Amino acid sequence: MAENKETKGFIQVYKSTNTVPCEPWFAPADAEIAYPFVKEAPDPKLKSPKYDWNNYRWYETDGAVQGQQLAEIAKQVNQLKDDVANGKVSDEALNQQLGTLVGLVSQGAIEQQASQPSKDDKADSAAKSDGGDK
Repeated sequence: MAENKETKGFIQVYKSTNTVPCEPWFAPADAEIAYPFVKEAPDPKLKSPKYDWNNYRWYETDGAVQGQQLAEIAKQVNQLKDDVANGKVSDEALNQQLGTLVGLVSQGAIEQQASQPSKDDKADSAAKSDGGDK
C-alpha cells in the first residue's frame, strides 16, 4: 500500500471492515478520522491487509500467507523440542522461546477471530439488504 498522501486539503485514509478489509479513501484534512477509517497505512509487505480494531494494527488475511506463517511456527516448535530433548536449551531460554511461540500462536488466533464477521457487520449487511431505514 502507498504512504498516506495529502491532496488539496484532503488526506488519504483507509476503510477496513469485515466486508471491506482495506480500501483507500480521501477525507478532508480537518476531518475527525474514526471507525471504519484509519489514517495509518498498512505495511506494503502485507498481501491482503485488514485492520484489527481491538489492537489498532494491520494484519495479514491471506490464507496462503497465514499457512506459511503457521508452517514456520511448527518448524520452530519442532526445533525447540529437539533442543530440549538434547539438553541444548536452558530453562530460561526455553521459557523465552515458549513465550515467543505462544505470542505468535495467540496472534494467529486473534487474526482468525477478527476475520469472522461481527454482529455489527451482520447488522449493517442486513440493513443494506432490506433497504435500511423505513
